[in-house]
Amino acid sequence: MRANAPASFKRPGRASALRLLTALFGAPAAWIAQLSLSEPLAAHACYPYQMPLPEPLWQELPATLAMISGVCLAIALLSGFMAWTLCQRTRAPLQDERDDRTRFLAKLSAMSSFIFTMAVLFTACAVLLVSPCSPWH
Repeated sequence: MRANAPASFKRPGRASALRLLTALFGAPAAWIAQLSLSEPLAAHACYPYQMPLPEPLWQELPATLAMISGVCLAIALLSGFMAWTLCQRTRAPLQDERDDRTRFLAKLSAMSSFIFTMAVLFTACAVLLVSPCSPWH
């Protein structure tokens, strides 16, 4: 930090842009990654030649899908933790307009992280509860 930086730049409650972006987009990106990786992988393992198979092509498919879900859930939880810590740091009285914007983005990040962490969790439940290549009845 430079010695002649403005006083508002030196405040400890100021969130870095990278931290704020990670808190805001981490959980939605984790959910999109979970869907983008799991769905095509399961579809190819169960319907490789336009014919449904009784068993997946790869025996380790459920473990692979569970691992993808676990990594995405960890990323979503980390994003939620970052959003929660940003909310805690921005609870101080407002100093200027930038603080109000940061507070709004921190609260939006916390709400978004909660919603998308639940989406990752429910998608993971589907992977764990429904056997691969089984028809939906």
